[in-house]
Amino acid sequence: MIKNIIDLCAEGFSEGLDGILSLFENDHSVNAEFGNPNHLISKRNKGWCVDGKRFLDMQTSRRNFCVVAGSGKGKSQVHVFPTLLNCQSSMAVNDNSGELASVIPYLNSIGVTTHVINLTEEGDVFINPLDGCKGDVAAMRKISKTLMSNSSKENDFFSISAEDCITLFIQYVLESEPRIHANLGNVYKLILTYQGTPKVIEKLMAEKASEEVWTKFKALAGNSEKTLKSITATAISALSWLGDNPVLTNITSMTNIDLGDFRKSPHVLFIQSPVSDAKFYAPMVALIFQSFYRFAFSKLPSEKDLDIMMVLDEFSSLIVGLPDYSNIISNSRKFKIPQCIILQDESLLSPYKELKDNILQNCFVKVYYGGQDKKAFELEKLLGTYTYTDKDNGQKKQRPLLYASQIRELDNQILVIPNGQKPLKLKITPAYKQSKLRKRLAIQMPDDTKDHVNYSIQYIDVSAYNQN
Repeated sequence: MIKNIIDLCAEGFSEGLDGILSLFENDHSVNAEFGNPNHLISKRNKGWCVDGKRFLDMQTSRRNFCVVAGSGKGKSQVHVFPTLLNCQSSMAVNDNSGELASVIPYLNSIGVTTHVINLTEEGDVFINPLDGCKGDVAAMRKISKTLMSNSSKENDFFSISAEDCITLFIQYVLESEPRIHANLGNVYKLILTYQGTPKVIEKLMAEKASEEVWTKFKALAGNSEKTLKSITATAISALSWLGDNPVLTNITSMTNIDLGDFRKSPHVLFIQSPVSDAKFYAPMVALIFQSFYRFAFSKLPSEKDLDIMMVLDEFSSLIVGLPDYSNIISNSRKFKIPQCIILQDESLLSPYKELKDNILQNCFVKVYYGGQDKKAFELEKLLGTYTYTDKDNGQKKQRPLLYASQIRELDNQILVIPNGQKPLKLKITPAYKQSKLRKRLAIQMPDDTKDHVNYSIQYIDVSAYNQN
């Protein structure tokens, strides 16, 4: 109780101080001006952290949040760590370096269920990206596009045909095989077998495939032998990074967590992959996020359902795996999946072409750090100008609210641009400078006595079709 009173007094004092400072800073007739941060953020809110200490409310957070800052600016310390240590919702976090998982002991101490999926080693979490795709060919095709994006940037005949081939085999394993076999490892194995001994797969399909899949398969098989070999070779190339990796094959062969639980009580999933191989593992990270989006969009959440907040750190590495992200972020608010995208530069969204602006426009609050050359000139114009009276000659003059040079040189400060509201210039406070957060991060993980899940992929047995 006393702590809440102190926080309220501190916030009131901060608001009054901001007003007093604005009088001294703007001793002129104002047109453009910075807004009052207390109208947007508060220490009592539970949404995205904006300046290290103050947060958006959940209603505003659902309208999405974007952080643009160069490497080494402390984005995680200012925005992600405080959000994790303050949040009362569920979250899925792209944690490339594994640094963010240091909050797990504190989260566990307050009753939050945490999961870690490390793409380089088998642990307690297995997620099958094909779960939830049965009967949804569009979802299957999204997965195929993500897989193809890792091996080919071209949109030629063989790439498109290989995408169709992967989708066909995904549809087969989902419709005609037991759930234990419905995974990408078996898709890879079947296409590999089809490349070497096509008659085996032809017999398998003829006996077990649905009418729709059988029709598509006959169309694929109708290509000339040389063309068919090229198509299947391209498909195998797109899948080999997963199919030839025993760890990835195993951890994507089944799902042992219930995404529905993320709506019922606070759950946090950390998705980890080596920073040095971020590009290699990015499609798999994107497929895991796709699983969350597919689940979230399957039905409108109720008022009691928790939000699932998505922390998309190093978002540029995930772009190829989220080709329809413009549609995702446009609809995220009503499905209670607030988005936080973290970029080193807005230009990294260029693969989305004309949809880039839609993605940025759907981020209600955007944060910019100093050090950005080209963007600094754009922000100078965006912030506008104000009129002031020259003290020497009494003439009315105009100047930008901030010059581009001042924006580039911002240090320990950020510009916050909320859609349709006055901009803010805020001082930032990293987590490591806050004693309360340092104590939470210092909590140690208890000795790990829990056995890891020991499970290996179960491959489809085609030996019965391998006879003359």
